Amino acid sequence: MKKSNRRFTIDNKWLRFADEDYNLIMYLWNKENRFNRTICFHAQQFIEKVLKGILEGEDANLPRIHDINALVKKVEKCGIKVPLNENQILFLSSVYIDTRYPPDVGLLLSGEPHKSDVEIAVNAVKKIKKWID
Repeated sequence: MKKSNRRFTIDNKWLRFADEDYNLIMYLWNKENRFNRTICFHAQQFIEKVLKGILEGEDANLPRIHDINALVKKVEKCGIKVPLNENQILFLSSVYIDTRYPPDVGLLLSGEPHKSDVEIAVNAVKKIKKWID
C-alpha cells in the first residue's frame, strides 16, 4: 500500500518502518540526559527509510545503500525536491556506520556527536517529517 501525497507517493511499509525511528528520536530528544549518538544514528535511519520509501513509491530503482547524499540525488532525479540543506545532508551521510562495535561508538570521524550535531540531525528529521505528513 502506498500513501499518496500531491508531490510524490511513499510506500507505507517504509513509512511505518521510518516512524519507529522518528518516535525513538523524539522520545530521546525530550529526555534531560541526551543520547547524542543514538539520536544521530536513528535520524540517519529515519531519513534513509523515508527516501527509500519515496523511491519505492515512485517505482524507482531502490539502491541498497545508506548514503543520504546519494539517496537525495536519486530522489531528486525523480523530480522531487528534498527539503534538506547541504549541511544536513552531509552530516547525516557521515553518521552511518556499517558496524556498531565499541571501537566505532564515536559515530563520527571527529568522535562523539555534540549537542550542535544532534540539533542538525533533529532539525533535519523534523523538516522531513513535516514534508511527508
